[in-house]
Amino acid sequence: MNTQRPNFKKKEMAFSATPYVYLAPDIPVYTVEVSHREEIDGDLLQRAMERTLTRMPYASDTFTVEHGAVYYAENPLPMTVAHTDKIRRVGGSETNWHMLDVTWDGNKTWFSMFHGFCDGQGLNSFIESTLYHYYCMKDNTEYESNGIRNDKSEMTEAETFEPCSKTYEVSPEFKMPERKEQPVPYHIPEIVFNPDGEVLENGFHLRSDAFMAFVKGNGTSPAVMFSMLVGEAILRVHPDADAPIVANAPVSVRRMLGCEETFKNCSSRVTLPVHGTPMDAMPFAQRAAQLRSVLKMQMDTELYHVQYNYLGGMYRKRMGEATDYQEEIKKPAGFLGVCHDTFYIDYIGSMHKTAYSEQITDVRFLCKPALGNTLHINIIEHNGSFRLTCLACSDITPILDALEQVIKDHELPFERTPEQRFSLPKTNWRDGMALD
Repeated sequence: MNTQRPNFKKKEMAFSATPYVYLAPDIPVYTVEVSHREEIDGDLLQRAMERTLTRMPYASDTFTVEHGAVYYAENPLPMTVAHTDKIRRVGGSETNWHMLDVTWDGNKTWFSMFHGFCDGQGLNSFIESTLYHYYCMKDNTEYESNGIRNDKSEMTEAETFEPCSKTYEVSPEFKMPERKEQPVPYHIPEIVFNPDGEVLENGFHLRSDAFMAFVKGNGTSPAVMFSMLVGEAILRVHPDADAPIVANAPVSVRRMLGCEETFKNCSSRVTLPVHGTPMDAMPFAQRAAQLRSVLKMQMDTELYHVQYNYLGGMYRKRMGEATDYQEEIKKPAGFLGVCHDTFYIDYIGSMHKTAYSEQITDVRFLCKPALGNTLHINIIEHNGSFRLTCLACSDITPILDALEQVIKDHELPFERTPEQRFSLPKTNWRDGMALD
């Protein structure tokens, strides 16, 4: 392992990384844990990752800082799979300054990233490609890729498109929705944010067929329905909640910006007031359909064009005018003060369905919970089951018990998962950089 940081050849400015690379503290690694039916063959996993890198060479890039601006940079150093049950510090000498990392032990693999380098959808493309090549070699079968990037296809420029690099067209007739003063959302008193504390993970598995029938029967979408169930549980624990219960849901805006293939950060958020509005008086199904309309209203293409024109202009100006990185990170970081409302719910969707999918028995998303008194929830569907995972740095048993009862009351088949605990190392992406 090289412990002296090389001089990496810079590429384009990392505009969409701005909220992460100008934070003074390092942020925790974001990791996806994949469980497999059989024990992992480490040599095959290494070869699978190498095949992925021939198809997605940008996945081995790193960052470099010049004056005050941050650039993607070519990293020719080897990217090596490690046999360890520890999640490694991404970005520094331990991972040869790569911003993505793969480790394995027993029947588990861990895929980690620095969130400034890409977002969850970008990481997912890397994971799916690596697992595709792994299972093709393990089973000696050329599986159908079903949308997964593999080394039989060519990389496109669209995969490295920078969403904040351009100005998007907005029709002259478009009017931004009128901004109205919103009441401060309810915050859950038993949830305590601890930036360095151990994360407690609890949750449920819900059968996909039964849950989707329930969703469709109420004229709504999975993200809305999950938000309603969680909101109902919070209200049962805190019936005297004196403020609206609001869900905050991150969304990929690739389709709205016309950059579906990019691996870079490309997201926004929608909010759903699941309690504390006149909709409370509606019957359950009517409220579910109405909340879906509220979500769809926020998914307006031109609205995101306006938002990204503003963000892109701000990020380009900052990096274009930066001269001193140490001074840049002293500036107020609005990202750290983002309010994630009552609960943060990340509906991740599912991996591409393939012939070897059943050999992958579980997928977990390990991340630090959102800031403040905010319940953090990740949801992914895999092999006929939704995994609803609640993350917190403090005991939330009353909310979990209430959510279990809510699920029972709606007669949804489920399984409660045992509590697990994990800690995440900080990223180390500035390791060895001359930042003076």
